[in-house]
This record gives sequence, C-alpha cells and structure tokens, in this order.
Amino acid sequence: MISQDASGKVVLHRYSTPAVYGPFYPGSLQNYPEPPCEATDVVVEVTLHEPGAGVRGEEEPAAASEPEPLEEPLAKEPATLSRIARKLGSFFRPKSSEAVVKPTDVDLGELLSAGFQIPVEGVDVEKLQDSFLSSRGRHNQHLAIDIGAPRGTPILATTDGEIVRVSRERRGGKAIYQKDASGRYLLFYCHLSRYTEGLAAGQKVKKGDVIGYVGSTGHVIGGPHLHFSITKLPQDDSSFKRGLAINPYLLFLAGVP
Repeated sequence: MISQDASGKVVLHRYSTPAVYGPFYPGSLQNYPEPPCEATDVVVEVTLHEPGAGVRGEEEPAAASEPEPLEEPLAKEPATLSRIARKLGSFFRPKSSEAVVKPTDVDLGELLSAGFQIPVEGVDVEKLQDSFLSSRGRHNQHLAIDIGAPRGTPILATTDGEIVRVSRERRGGKAIYQKDASGRYLLFYCHLSRYTEGLAAGQKVKKGDVIGYVGSTGHVIGGPHLHFSITKLPQDDSSFKRGLAINPYLLFLAGVP
C-alpha cells in the first residue's frame, strides 16, 4: 500500500496476505487416462503416370532445356471444293442410273479457274441456299440450285461458252442449254419468263451476258426463280443423263475470295 506521511514523504507499506481458500480448494494436477484417438481419414497423394513413364523419385532430375519453338500456324487452306464439301455436304451425284462419269473424271482446278458467276443479276453468295440433295419426288434428288429473284430479273451466262439449245419444256418451262468453253460441262437454265431477243443455238456468249429473265414457267415449286444445274458430260458427249451432276452452290461458294 502506498501513502503519504505528515512531512509529505511517500511511504510504501507491505502487508502479508493470509492464504485463504474458499469456497474451492486449490487445484491439483490430475492424471486421468487419455481417451483413445478417433479414427481419421488419411490423405494420400496419388500420381498417375502414362504407360512407360518413370515413377517419381526414380529418375534423375532432367537438365534444364531450351523451350521448344512454337509451331508455325498452318497456312490457310485455299478455298477448294473438297474443303467446303467436308463441311457442307456432297458436290457430286450421278445424273441418273445410266451415269458413266465418275468424280475422279472432274478436274477441280479447271472448274475453280473458270470462275463460274452466279447467273442471276444482283444475287450474291450470302443469299444462296444449298438444295442440291433436296428431294424431288420419291426417288429423285434436285441436283441443282434454285435462285429466287423477282420476275424479270436478268439471267446471266455463268461462264464463256456456246448456246446449244433453246427450248420450251413441260417441267422446265422456257429453258436454255449452254456448254462451257471446253465443251465438257453442260449448264442448264430453266423456268425463264423469256429469252434475250435473238438468242439461238450456236450463239457464242461471254460470262455475264444477259441470256434471259427470271420467271416461273413450267412446273415450279414456290415463286419466280432460276433453276440452274451443272453436268460433267461423258467423253462421247452422248447424253447428259450419263453425266455427273456438280453442286453449283459449293462451286459458287468456293469462288468467294
């Protein structure tokens, strides 16, 4: 205890404190039996190794090596019929059961270099739909492309060549048959409303020439459109039914830069 006497001096008083226990006795160390440990899950590190790979700890640490150079990106594959067809479907079909022309008879490079033009004025590839394998009756396929456009829209020669026939047919209506400059491919345009004035068999045409106008003559499903097909002819040029149909949609798509 600290206090101050009459003279102002600070006095420290010490008192002894008797040991008082209560209401509890002083604690004592008790050595009770320890309870058994509870079972716990054991975490084990598991490492999977590929067949033939070494086990950790059995191999010497590999020396630091230079990082392997990154592989150069693959060159962009050119737009080819085969690449596009892998994504979008078939581009060859026999014209009929009489067909003798095989896909291996078609020179894809020749077709691509010809630069076939979409034969309807003002139509670009984004507006086209692939109907090559669409059903036409119980056992027939379309084997062509339908290009919708307003009646009277100009129809263009898809490539250089020669007009071989101008006719009116029951199913195709007003139709035009053209061969390309090589004479190996037959181009068929039908359902026309009319032909270009003076168009006749034997006439030479250039790519982009107006040869007719969109219509709906003959047997038409839907509104005015151009039905257009490409056929690889047999060597003896006997009949287009013995030829090989080529998907125009994929051909036009392959020509997009």
